[in-house]
Amino acid sequence: MNMPRLALVAVLVVLLAACGFRPRAEAQLPASMKTLTIVGADPVSPLGRDLRRALSRTGTVVVDGTQAGAAVLRIPVNRIGTDVLSVGGNARANEYTMRYTVEFDVVAAGGDVVVPRQAIELTREFTFDATQALGVAAEQDLLTKELQREMVQVILRRIEAAAGAH
Repeated sequence: MNMPRLALVAVLVVLLAACGFRPRAEAQLPASMKTLTIVGADPVSPLGRDLRRALSRTGTVVVDGTQAGAAVLRIPVNRIGTDVLSVGGNARANEYTMRYTVEFDVVAAGGDVVVPRQAIELTREFTFDATQALGVAAEQDLLTKELQREMVQVILRRIEAAAGAH
């Protein structure tokens, strides 16, 4: 009975290895970005806090203020907004779109632009049910946190890709 299960597990492992599956690793930032300053994102905001944590997991030292030899991650735009997606027959909004927009660029310590200014927009849609207003508020909070976590990963991947191209 255990032998068929063991064989099945072995076959699944071989198939996963053959298809190239591997867990996603932390982003690998270039040596020129091992010391970094974040400008424009409040350190206590979810984006600033999560970016600091994620960058420290990659081996990057995040410093406050300008420091000699530190690259600068500038975030001039960081906003979350909600738009009405559809309206029902009773003239009330039924669906919303949540948009999270961030614009950023990275400048090396010497002043060279490592990552040119880029805009990232993440969206999520959710429905509004007037009979479950408390549930909608909780869903909106959950979607906001999910967008913020995903935004950090997208920023790191964009930096990794752009820095690798230079």
